[in-house]
Amino acid sequence: MNRSRNIHNELETLREKFTDLFSATEPAKEFGATMVLAMLRLHMVEARIRKTHNYKERRRLIDEFTSGKITIEKGLQAFEERSFKSHIPAPQDQREAMPRLQRMASA
Repeated sequence: MNRSRNIHNELETLREKFTDLFSATEPAKEFGATMVLAMLRLHMVEARIRKTHNYKERRRLIDEFTSGKITIEKGLQAFEERSFKSHIPAPQDQREAMPRLQRMASA
């Protein structure tokens, strides 16, 4: 069985790392905006986790939170390692679609 997680503390730690890194080095406009939106989405998911009483929904949201957190951590790590001066977006065929948008498109 998984041990209990304090998702709020995980989010606070990630936000501190995000703030420290972006205050030291200014990212490219598109990359910075994408990371800010990803952090905002993570905050929204965390708020929904706290409010839900449905265990299946909570598990789904925790999985979504974990996935988003890992993605943001990878982005921050890449930014830190490479000290991006500019961000060149990947070609459209190499981009991964967001699960939420896929569900909306199939409905």
